[in-house]
Amino acid sequence: MNKKILQGLIKFLQAMGDMVFITAALILAYYVRFYAGIIPLTSGIPPVKYYYIALPVVLVVILLSMNYAGLYREARRLSGLDEFLNIVLSVSAGTVILIAATFFIRDFTYSRVVIVLMWAFSIIIVEAWRIIYRSIRINLSKREYIIQRIIVAGATDVSKMLVERLNRTPGMGYRIVGYVDNKLKKGKKIDGVPVLGKIKDLTKLIKKEKIDEIFVGLSDYDRKEMAEIIMENEKTRFMIVSDVLSLITKSIDYDEIFGIPVFSVRELPLNKMRNRFIKRTFDIISSLLGLIILLPLFIIVALLIKAGSKGPVFYRQARVGRDNREFKLCKFRTMKQDAEKKSGPVWAKEDDPRRTKLGAFLRKSSIDELPQLINILKGEMSVVGPRPERPHFVKKFRKTVPRYIERHKVKAGLTGWAQVHGLRGNTSIEERVRYDLYYIENWSMMLEIRIIIRTILEVFHHTSAY
Repeated sequence: MNKKILQGLIKFLQAMGDMVFITAALILAYYVRFYAGIIPLTSGIPPVKYYYIALPVVLVVILLSMNYAGLYREARRLSGLDEFLNIVLSVSAGTVILIAATFFIRDFTYSRVVIVLMWAFSIIIVEAWRIIYRSIRINLSKREYIIQRIIVAGATDVSKMLVERLNRTPGMGYRIVGYVDNKLKKGKKIDGVPVLGKIKDLTKLIKKEKIDEIFVGLSDYDRKEMAEIIMENEKTRFMIVSDVLSLITKSIDYDEIFGIPVFSVRELPLNKMRNRFIKRTFDIISSLLGLIILLPLFIIVALLIKAGSKGPVFYRQARVGRDNREFKLCKFRTMKQDAEKKSGPVWAKEDDPRRTKLGAFLRKSSIDELPQLINILKGEMSVVGPRPERPHFVKKFRKTVPRYIERHKVKAGLTGWAQVHGLRGNTSIEERVRYDLYYIENWSMMLEIRIIIRTILEVFHHTSAY
């Protein structure tokens, strides 16, 4: 079967599956509410036909919410966890809209219990279906039935980043066939990916290698030559990162001025007062609740620290926050007293001899970080944001790491976008900065909640927490 037809059928199967299982969730919710005998009835059983009449509206609202959450965008291949979080958020948003709509219906009263049950069943059933669907996609990709074959034009930093990230997630439906670059010799390999030729060879290579997509990461190229290549290969998808856009991670707005296409960089979301107010309110509520709920744990940990080694329970250390202001970060002490007296400021490492026995567990489980809820309540930190670094390392990194200082445009966080992607402790600073800047430039409460949920789910899986 033709690959494009098969890809179309797979997309159709995805949408049809969502429709079928949302329908099943509504019907199941109706019968559980009125026939299972779990919830007592206060009045008679309404005819099921009214729920069938409402079904088209339910499907439209929830499917549109899922589409808005990016669950049907092929270019945005989500991890299993991100997909689940988006399902929860989109189904929840759709359910809230449906509940609000029932207040305007006078002819028939829809059961709020049915709607809530449908919400829960939809999340469970649709997630189960998506797991099956994902396994089908991965299996077809591995067999190369629906694989997207890609040539990367230009062996630049942004191109190498794309190749590295695609290779990190096999089974996502992409295969890097090779590079084309005017400065490199044909046959040379970069991280195992061969150079196939020059830019002028693209049209020939597209036909020969049956290429589906071209990623143009060149910072300096002949625009006229590239335009001609694009026009000659209309059935091939071209993705172009301009020499300006490759330097930033912000959301870009497309517009036209007198018929001329232009791109504009959006204002940082947290520069807006309303967003800062929302984030600060969330921080205050979260930190207060966290401190109250975790008080028994704090007492137990404090007693264990005092019993296990000499020194204070808490360890306060200078860190750099928003606008380069220093503050004293609060943690449970995990190292021996005066651990850096001889060595000076150094990063923690695996099997660090400076740690106490209890400290190794506290670091692995991230419990040592919990007193930072006090910093959050005081306004020195936020629940989510770039992790704060020590002044010694900030001075060092701002000179050697591009755009490092831009991390300090927002408050430092207890957790962050880089941390939930495994970039914690002694890991690549450059990569952490890229993730931190993505968070700063694409902030939203939905992203905030996703990071918090991922942090909770992954708290015991940090491989670089020393």
